[in-house]
Amino acid sequence: MADPVVIELDALLRDYLLGLVLIAGAGGSDSVHRPVQWVHSSDLADPSPFLTPRTVLLTTGRQFGDSLEELDADLYVTQLLKVGTTALGVSVGVQWDRIPPQLIAACERQQLPLFRVPYDTPFIAVVRTAARLLEAESHSAEARRHEQLGFSSMFDRRRNLAAAEHGLRRAVLQLLLAGHRSLADEIAVPLFGRLPKGQVVAVSLYEPQHPKAAAELTQLVTSRPDIFSAHTDSKLTIIAEPSSMSEVRRVLTTHGLAAGISERASINDIAALVEQAERAAELSRLSHTGDPLAYRPEMHAGVLQLLQGSLEAARRAQGLLAPLRRHDAKHDDDLEQSLMAWLAHHGQTSAAAAELGVHRHTLRARVATAAQLLQRDLDNPDTRAELWAAFRLTG
Repeated sequence: MADPVVIELDALLRDYLLGLVLIAGAGGSDSVHRPVQWVHSSDLADPSPFLTPRTVLLTTGRQFGDSLEELDADLYVTQLLKVGTTALGVSVGVQWDRIPPQLIAACERQQLPLFRVPYDTPFIAVVRTAARLLEAESHSAEARRHEQLGFSSMFDRRRNLAAAEHGLRRAVLQLLLAGHRSLADEIAVPLFGRLPKGQVVAVSLYEPQHPKAAAELTQLVTSRPDIFSAHTDSKLTIIAEPSSMSEVRRVLTTHGLAAGISERASINDIAALVEQAERAAELSRLSHTGDPLAYRPEMHAGVLQLLQGSLEAARRAQGLLAPLRRHDAKHDDDLEQSLMAWLAHHGQTSAAAAELGVHRHTLRARVATAAQLLQRDLDNPDTRAELWAAFRLTG
């Protein structure tokens, strides 16, 4: 249900032809901004049953007779406020030459705006002025509503167009990945211009969350004919000719975007290039450095091979195995070799003992000693995996 049309009390008071003067109840900063939905006149002692909220009440004061007691004035104002009356207007020159101070004081105490209506301003003039102002406000509200609806409609159209463009870009990318270059060109050229050709590079990254980064990246990838981009799920895939890669790298580095950059190859090999970029992007994200990462062939060789190129991984592996090696060197023991054999046989003591040529009880004792020295739970699969990786990195 639409909100009722209202005007502010100040709009009525500012109409100079009426000559209304606010004399009490204006202490609150919002008193003149109170809403007015209608103007009504009544000389009943208690008009509240016939009033609706946001009404301005006009009265001559005849209901009070020649004198007005303070208690009667307070009760009258209280009744008006209970039904949501916006303000009280009292005509002078009919019942009273001046508004009684008791009524002024009651309105001031209870913060009900009270204004004087001159003798030569008929109540019907106040009612008609309010009606005119309310009608004008109604037209303005309707115009604003249509304008807002028009803006919303335009926004919805733009959003739908953006969604459609994203869908078409995804379709073009899928066609390229499937090797249907001619069909991809047929769809893309009329909409986005030519696609990158010849030697290209693929870039993969998660869509940037920072608005400035997203805006600059979007501006770059949609303004150059040698760059094509498409959103797939939460990732952005970019296909660019080498001449534009310096600018792509600049944006990625400036905003600290974790991204993967493929090798350079023919557009006909785009499926392999996108796979390279996605692999590098995942490793870039896991590294938490916020820098784009160029693809290297060893990235597809497995975790251990990746770790073999890391000095930090080698240092930690040596530190992990140091207690075993110090023990073996000091006691001329074979804890390291025994533990490696036990891990290689997935914790099967008999098979590992047979390979080492020792009794299974001997091997079990060595494994227990190794666990004590390492202060690790060898029943934990994470511990076993970590130790095996350490042996491989330092072997």
